[in-house]
Amino acid sequence: MRYAHIVIRLLAAVAVVAAVVAGVAGPAAAHAALRSSTPKDGATVNKAPSDVELVFTENIARQFVTVVVTGPDGRKVTRGGPSTKGPVVTQPLTAGLPNGRYAIAYRVVSSDGHPVSGELHFTLKAPAAVATPAATPAATSAAAAGPSPAGADPAGVATSPSAPAADASLAASSSPGGGRTVAVVAAVAVVAVAGGILVVSRRRRAAGS
Repeated sequence: MRYAHIVIRLLAAVAVVAAVVAGVAGPAAAHAALRSSTPKDGATVNKAPSDVELVFTENIARQFVTVVVTGPDGRKVTRGGPSTKGPVVTQPLTAGLPNGRYAIAYRVVSSDGHPVSGELHFTLKAPAAVATPAATPAATSAAAAGPSPAGADPAGVATSPSAPAADASLAASSSPGGGRTVAVVAAVAVVAVAGGILVVSRRRRAAGS
């Protein structure tokens, strides 16, 4: 009986020690992992992000952080290096990102020295900007020139000032007064011709007698 109690106590002590060891080893064996990201993996965004944010389950050693973001054409779109604050890693991106699918490749080292790496993706579908219609050159020139001055036709050619004078002369020549003058002159000419003929006839008669 005495030996049985000793064995039971030894087994209980071993169980306690095993539980303690398991409790200590459990957290040590749980290495850092990615908890979340912005943009999220597989997300589609309608506005270009200014940076990428990765959040891990443990603090990250800042001297061992690498984040590479590539665009639809395979070129890097990162700007500068990543910054680390506790479990958060932030990587700035260049401005003016085109639409398409982007890849985020990362490799970090947790505070316990365990490396963590992976790759995420997101798609950018920003709406196209609406272009403002430009004014035509003809409309712009007409607006800049202003209203046409008096005496100019719509094509921009000035009306000749001699046209009214010519019209006035034509009107004067066709007026009733101008017609009477011509008639008087014609009558005087007829009388003169008749007088001349009469004088010549008398002279011939006088010479014959």
